[in-house]
Amino acid sequence: MSTLGSISVRLGREQQLLRQLNSALIALEAEALGKSSDFGLSADEISKSRQILLDFIIRLRSALDKEPSSMDIQPLIHRLRSGMKPLEDWCNDLDALVKYLQSGNNLQDQDNVLPTLDEILSLLDSEFTEDIKRLYTR
Repeated sequence: MSTLGSISVRLGREQQLLRQLNSALIALEAEALGKSSDFGLSADEISKSRQILLDFIIRLRSALDKEPSSMDIQPLIHRLRSGMKPLEDWCNDLDALVKYLQSGNNLQDQDNVLPTLDEILSLLDSEFTEDIKRLYTR
């Protein structure tokens, strides 16, 4: 496969992951605001959204402890490790996030959950944007 083709496949996976995580976060935010029915979200869809975020956060947390085997998460791990926020703080935040997501509590019950999720998705979005720019500069 050509370099351009492999970049295109990777970008497609990144875009799909970002879309899936953003949709899941929106579903949980709608639930927290009591607006899930306004968005046409069922309890099952809210539960699936929670599971999508939980699976990703568990995978991310695990990758912070060891070298990630998945290529799609490596750039995010690099950003977390090289950022201003200490790695120990990230680990604590992710552990709290896993605990929260497993509990099934509403987002409004946790003040620190949304900023952590937003920060992670922002980092993913930044990485995706940089990858797109790299593709167009070739």
